Amino acid sequence: MMSEAEITIEITNESEPHHDNIVHNLERFDKGEPPRPQCTSTTDSVVVPGLQCIHDFITEQEERALIACLTGPHAPWAPAQCNFSKTGNVKRRVQHYGYVFDYETANVLRDREKEGEKALCPPMPCLPDNYKSCSDEKLSCFIQDAVKNASGWDVLAGIIERVRRYKFVAKDPMSQQHKGTEENIRSYSFINQMTVNEYKPGEGIGSHIDTHSAFGDGIMSISLGADCVMNFKSSRDDNDDDDDGNHGNTNMKKKLVYLPARSLLLMSGPARYTWSHQIVTRMTDCVNGKIIPRKTRISLTLRTAITSPRISTTTTSSGGDDESTADATQPLPLITSCEYPPKWRDCGVINTSCSSSLLQHDFATPDTEKNHVHAVYDAIATQWHHTRGKRGVLWPRATRFVKELPKGSIIADVGCGDGKYFPAVWEAGSYVIGTDISEPLLHTSIGSCVAADSNVAGPETRIVSTSKLGLNNRPAIAVADCMQIPLRTSSCDAALCIAVMHHLSTRARRIRCLKELGRIVKRGGLINIQAWALEQEQSSRRKFSGTDVFVPFHAQPKYLAKSSIGLSTIVEQKQDKKEIAKMYTDAYKGAQYNEEKDLVVFQRYCHMYKKGELEDLVAQIGGLEIVDSGFECGNHFVVLRVI
Repeated sequence: MMSEAEITIEITNESEPHHDNIVHNLERFDKGEPPRPQCTSTTDSVVVPGLQCIHDFITEQEERALIACLTGPHAPWAPAQCNFSKTGNVKRRVQHYGYVFDYETANVLRDREKEGEKALCPPMPCLPDNYKSCSDEKLSCFIQDAVKNASGWDVLAGIIERVRRYKFVAKDPMSQQHKGTEENIRSYSFINQMTVNEYKPGEGIGSHIDTHSAFGDGIMSISLGADCVMNFKSSRDDNDDDDDGNHGNTNMKKKLVYLPARSLLLMSGPARYTWSHQIVTRMTDCVNGKIIPRKTRISLTLRTAITSPRISTTTTSSGGDDESTADATQPLPLITSCEYPPKWRDCGVINTSCSSSLLQHDFATPDTEKNHVHAVYDAIATQWHHTRGKRGVLWPRATRFVKELPKGSIIADVGCGDGKYFPAVWEAGSYVIGTDISEPLLHTSIGSCVAADSNVAGPETRIVSTSKLGLNNRPAIAVADCMQIPLRTSSCDAALCIAVMHHLSTRARRIRCLKELGRIVKRGGLINIQAWALEQEQSSRRKFSGTDVFVPFHAQPKYLAKSSIGLSTIVEQKQDKKEIAKMYTDAYKGAQYNEEKDLVVFQRYCHMYKKGELEDLVAQIGGLEIVDSGFECGNHFVVLRVI
């Protein structure tokens, strides 16, 4: 339920509380403590006409879905953009939708064709055709269903439509005489541009007023993930006269506004055009006397990009000098798309002339997989084998599949990793050929089993009979991509593909993998596929708000030091594990160093499959039939027969 936080409309003298704050900070500085930020309560009676903060504009469930969508693996972060002062690039991460806001010129890139690639940001998300003119009640149902299905792009489309339809009641004094009338209610139905900003703790944005010629009235900001305080200051000089000829107020015109997570802030009228706003760069805020540490905050700024003002010249009736007037501006065309994931260079519905050469080939490995699958498993291979492989945890359905195959079967284990299913295959009397994209992981599969008659302890699934030790010491393994498996057509009796499909980031690549599995298995042969499920058991510690997510892996430096990424020599010379951890953090894109726990945190890309999604993919391919399917241990699985 939305609740509105009214902002009091009155200018008051702030000299005393401001002075007290300065004295307090000087005392803290003398003690070696960081300065205390000015408290929001010191400006409680200050007004910013046209400013409204609506608490709980979105729900917690909607917030989680939006964060998963906008910060997940498919988030279309903008290329580096030069700042307005031309002293460097904008430091925080941003996304643009509909139209790019160019920080260097502080203007909108209106002509997507002429401006070229830098203007081809993703389109705005849109509702399906049958929801575009639906009732508010039906729109709410659409958003609820999208949250339930973890469809963040649809949630985003629904929230933007909610904003367009929302009826804001003006709170400034001049509108009180119209209370309850149409003049007092405003809506902003032409929103056609969105900028997403990621503010990490300590990051902010300088004082500014959004360019008048770029955007119309009504700028909205939705806060996700964390709270913050935004500073507003009147841009009118204190000594200037106002529009009524009154002398300027000599008191400070400053307002500190608390923006809680899930709130919507509206800047309209004076708040949009004559008051500047900023987020001060610091680690904490002070709200009603309480210090609140900042956390990572995602803001959604929704605006109406407008046409450039055109100056027209007319001659006066008396034949005097020409007069120049600016033609009224209009909202730019709305550019939308229902397609997910959003991409730069996507032309949207109003322009389909993009060159196909600009689009990435479906089968080429996306950067998401290179940086958050391939590179990650190369780095964590030793620890992965130590914590996963040596425990010998196998999925029961996959193990049963192997044991039920005829003896002597040749099984392709595609994405075999450290070869944890090899012993089960050998003990069943069959042969296995393992392929994986990670060479370090494959190395851990060599000699990883122990003989049944030895005194060496090990998990039951890693114990093999003495006669199989030769296979253990020299397993049949090869580095290979599942997009092009280096095995002859119909050369295998069966195939395993366990925990591979959820690391493929596009639908086309998932279908390609299925086709390759069907190609290498002979007619009548079987294929077992398992992938992570969106739906998890109640007892599971894993809960996913999106279908495409980053799953953290906390790596210990002592294991990373054993992996090979070109730092091995340097690592051997370093004894301080924190130094080692920092080197690996710098070496891998997207890795973070947890100084408190002395761990390197890698982000693994995963696509979480909905119930029935694997079956739907199989239906797109000829020559395969489903023998069995189901849910097991947080995974969906299918067993296929080649026909």
